[in-house]
Amino acid sequence: MSRPIEKQGKLVLTSIAIASGLFCSAVFAQSEPASTQLERVEVTGSNIKRLASETASPVQVYNRDEIRRTGGNTVRQVLDTLTATTNSELRDDGNNSSFASGATGVSMRGLGKGATLVLLNGRRVANYGLADGAKDTFVNIDSIPSDVVERIEVLKDGASAIYGSDAMAGVINIITRRNYNGIGASASYVFNENPGVGDQKTASIVAGYGDLDKDRFNVFANIEAYRREGYTVADVKDDYPAWHKGIVLPTFGDPSVLSFPGNVRNPTTNARVPVTGCTTVSAGACVTDLNSLNQVSDPAHRVNLYTAGRFKVNEDIQAFAEVSYSKTTTEYYNLPMTISSGATSRWYDGYNKVAQSVPNPRLAVGNPANPFSVPVGIDYRFMDDPSIFGYDNDASQYRALIGVQGTFRGYDWEVAGGRVGAKADKISRWGSRDLFNAVASGEYKIGGPNSKELLDKYFPEQGMNGKNHQNWIDAKVSGELMQLPGGPLAFALGAEHREEAVSVISTQNVLRAEIVGRGSVLIDGERKLEATFLELNAPVWKGLELNGALRWDKASGFDGRVSPKLGVRFEVLPQLLLRGTVAGGFRAPNIPETLGQVGVTGFFNSQVDPRRCETATALRNILQKGTAGDRSDATLAFNSGCLASLPAMISANPSLKPETSKSITLGFVFEPTKNASVAVDYFKIERKNEINSRDPSYVMEREGRPGYESMISRGPVTAQEQGWVDRAKVLDPTGAANLSWAAGQVTALLLQYENFGKTETSGVDIDVKGRVASGSFGTLNLGVAATYALTYKPWDIDANEWRPNQVGKYTNPRLKAVFSAYWNKGDWTTGLRFNYTSKTSLNYDETDEAAWGEAACRSRLNPGNLACFIDEDLRTDFSLSYTGIKNLRLSLNINNLMGDERPVNLRGGYTIRPRAYKFGASYDF
Repeated sequence: MSRPIEKQGKLVLTSIAIASGLFCSAVFAQSEPASTQLERVEVTGSNIKRLASETASPVQVYNRDEIRRTGGNTVRQVLDTLTATTNSELRDDGNNSSFASGATGVSMRGLGKGATLVLLNGRRVANYGLADGAKDTFVNIDSIPSDVVERIEVLKDGASAIYGSDAMAGVINIITRRNYNGIGASASYVFNENPGVGDQKTASIVAGYGDLDKDRFNVFANIEAYRREGYTVADVKDDYPAWHKGIVLPTFGDPSVLSFPGNVRNPTTNARVPVTGCTTVSAGACVTDLNSLNQVSDPAHRVNLYTAGRFKVNEDIQAFAEVSYSKTTTEYYNLPMTISSGATSRWYDGYNKVAQSVPNPRLAVGNPANPFSVPVGIDYRFMDDPSIFGYDNDASQYRALIGVQGTFRGYDWEVAGGRVGAKADKISRWGSRDLFNAVASGEYKIGGPNSKELLDKYFPEQGMNGKNHQNWIDAKVSGELMQLPGGPLAFALGAEHREEAVSVISTQNVLRAEIVGRGSVLIDGERKLEATFLELNAPVWKGLELNGALRWDKASGFDGRVSPKLGVRFEVLPQLLLRGTVAGGFRAPNIPETLGQVGVTGFFNSQVDPRRCETATALRNILQKGTAGDRSDATLAFNSGCLASLPAMISANPSLKPETSKSITLGFVFEPTKNASVAVDYFKIERKNEINSRDPSYVMEREGRPGYESMISRGPVTAQEQGWVDRAKVLDPTGAANLSWAAGQVTALLLQYENFGKTETSGVDIDVKGRVASGSFGTLNLGVAATYALTYKPWDIDANEWRPNQVGKYTNPRLKAVFSAYWNKGDWTTGLRFNYTSKTSLNYDETDEAAWGEAACRSRLNPGNLACFIDEDLRTDFSLSYTGIKNLRLSLNINNLMGDERPVNLRGGYTIRPRAYKFGASYDF
C-alpha cells in the first residue's frame, strides 16, 4: 500500500539529508583520494575550449549512462528529470487543440520555450513547422534521436552573448556521438500495470566505418524508430478515483446525451425526446458511449535519422559533415462534432475582422426526426462515420551542414555552413457552416444514412500547413594572445549569417471562416540575421580568472543589439571555487509576432469569466440533482462560465522591440576530494519588454475599465442558457429564485502583441555529486540535484508595480529535487532516483484567487476531506543493468517503483501514473 504523500515528502527530504551526510562522512574519511575522478568534459557556454570545473557559469552534464538510468525513451522524458525545466511545457501527447500539436518543447526557469535555446552539437536546429499559439517558434525535441545522444549539457545561465537570441533562461546543448566503428543495435519495450495501455517501443541501429587516426576518416549513421500506443477513457476509467467524477467532471465515463441519432427538444417542456430509432436510451434520453473514442493519450510514431562523417585532410585540417532527418506523426482524434438545441456557435473571423456566429439548426416540421407540429431544436452528434474525425499530425525536420576546421600557427579555426528546415501539417475534418443549413433543410438526414459524398461536402478537410527554413554560414577562430600572471589570455572571435523564412497558413476554407468554430492564421515572411562576437578569458593572476563576451546581432527591420557577459572564477583553495556571472540577454521578435498578415484566431480554454462564473456554479450545483440529461447540462453550464472558451484574435505588430534581460549567478563549487563536489548557485533573471498579448484573465478582470472597453465583445444570453435557468427553477424553486445571467458569453477578445511588462525569476540550484569506492564493495555514486525557487513575479502594467510572487502557485512549485544513488560492482549497476516536487495552490495567481484559492475551492466544490491544493509529490524510479556478456548490455527500469498516484488535483483532475517497466538490450557486433 502506498504511504501518504505528506509522509513521503518528509521521507525524501530526510533521506536526502541523511544520504548527503553519510556521503560527506565517507568521502572525508578516506585517507587518500580514490584513483578515479569525476568526469571532466568540454562544456557549453563558451567558444573557448575549457573543462567543466573551470567555468564561471553553472553547467549540468548528463552523460550517456546517466541518461540511460533515467528510464527515458525520448529526449523530452530525459529533460523532464532536470530540476531547471518546466514539466508543464507543450508536448505532443494530449495537445490536440494546440496550434503546434504534434510537437514537444522545453522551457527553463518558467520563462517559456522562446527563452530556452536548444542546440545540437553547439549549433541551432530547425524550429517546428507550426508555431505554438501561432506565435512561439521552438525546437521540437521529439525530432532528436535519443540513442545517438552522447551527453546533454545544460547551461543554467543567460547566454545571449555567446549564442544570440533566445538564450535568456539558458541553453540545452545535445551532444551526439562523434564517431563509431562497427555495427550496433538496441531495442527497448515499456509497459505498465494496465495491459496494452501506453506501451512504448524503441529500436535503433548504428553503423560506422573507418578510424580517424588510421584511415583518416570515419562515417557513421544512426536510425531510430519509436512507437507509443495510445489509450482511451474506456481503457482506464475504472482506475480513476471517485473524486474525479464527483467533483472535477461529473459526466466522466457517462454516455453523452449529445448523441447519435440524438434527442429533439419538446417545444413545451424543453425535455429531451429520443429520435426514433435510438436503441440506447437512459433516463428517457438517447445517449452514446464515447469512452472508446475519447483519447487520454495519443498514439505516435517517429523515425529519426542522424549521419555524420569526418575526414582528415592533413594533420592540421579536418572536414566534417552532418545530415539528420526526422519524421514524426501523432495520431489524434477529435470527438465527433455536435450541435445543441438553442445554442449558437461563435468564433472570430480574423480575415474580415468580424465576429461570426451561426445559430444551431432547428428541424423543420415534417423532418422524419421531428415528431412535433412546430420546428424543434436537437441535441446531436454527427457519427455517420466516426473515423473521419481522426487524423495524423505529420511533421518532418532536417538539418545538413558541412564544415572545415583546423589549426594554424597555434590558432584553432572553423568554417561551416548549412541549411535547416521543417514542415508540419495539421489537417483534419470538421463541419462547415453550410452543414447547419443542410440539417435544417433535411438534406442531411438525422441518424443517416448519408452518403460519403455528402459527408465529404459538409465535413471538408481543414487546418493549416507550416514550413520554415534557415540557410546559414558561420566562422570562428580561437587561441591564445599572450601570457598573463595566471596563464594565457585566450580569445574567440567569430561571425554568423542566417537567412530565415517562415510560413504558417490556414486552409482557404478556414481563412474564409467557412468552418464552424475554427480560428485562422496567415504568416508568411522572411528576414536576414547577422552576428559577430568576441570572447576573452583572462587568468589575471593565479586562481583568478575573468571571462568576458560581447555579441552584436541584427535582424532585418530592427536595430542592432549588443549583448554583454562577464564571468568571474576565483579559486580560493584547490578545493573551493567561487564563481559568478552578469549577463545581458535578448530575444528578437520572431516572424509570427511581426509579419503575420492575419491575426491569429482561436480559443483560450478553461478561462474564468468573472461576470458568469457565480451563476454557472449555482446552476451546476442544482442541475446535478436532476436526471442524467440535467447532469450533462450541469457540466455545460459550469464550463460556460468557469471553464469558458474565449474566442480571440491576436494581431501581429511590426513595431515590436526585442525582449531584453539581465541575469546574474553567484555561487561556489566545493570539492573536498577528487570524488566529491558540492555546487550551489543563486540565479536571478529579469526579463523586460516582454512580447505577449495581455493575459485573458487579466483582461477579463478589468472589463469595462478605461483602455479595456474595446477588447471584449459579448453576445446575448442564448435560449440554451435560459433553458438551464428555467430547469434549475423547476428542480429548486427556492434556491434558483433569483438566478439569472449577468452577461452573455464572450464573442471576441481582441488583443495585439505588445512590448509590455516584465518578469522576475530567481532561485537557488544545488548539485551534489560524489563517489565512494571500495574494491570488495564496488562503487557507490550519490547525487542531489535541486532547484529552490525564490521568486516568479510578473509586472502589473496598470499599477506599475510587481504583482504578487507566484512561487508556490499552480504549476510553479517552490522545490524540485532529485536524489540519486547508484551502485556498481563488476558487471552490475543498480540505482534509485527519488523525484520530489513541493506542494502548490490551485490558483495560478491573484487574478483567479477568488475562483481557485483554497477558501473559494472549499466553498464552490465542497470537496470534503480532499485537499484544495496540490500536495507534495514523490516518485521513485529503479534501474538495473548487466554487461557480463561480451558486447551485450541488458537493462531494466521501473519508473514509479512504489506505484504512488499523483496528488489530488481538483482543478486539472486525475492523471493516471501506473508503475512502468522498461526492458532494454543493446549489442555491438
